Amino acid sequence: MKATRETNGNKSLPNLPLHKFLGVAVRFFLAAFCTSLYGGSLLVWFVGSWLVWNFLAGVVRFLWGCLVFLLAFVSLVAFMVWVLTL
Repeated sequence: MKATRETNGNKSLPNLPLHKFLGVAVRFFLAAFCTSLYGGSLLVWFVGSWLVWNFLAGVVRFLWGCLVFLLAFVSLVAFMVWVLTL
């Protein structure tokens, strides 16, 4: 059985939308620039912490949205099954 090819044709590339990929690339560039500019000072730790916090907040927000959607969908299906079995 042959495996299907991925849409981008290269498994090393992330399958992200372009604006998300560019946002992550800009954040990494800014972190590298601040590190080279300030030499690892306290300000760089604050900037890096802020960037990591934004990324983790986005991940948590996405997972929370998935959970809410799944719970709403399961509740709707359960309600419809309950109404149909009356």
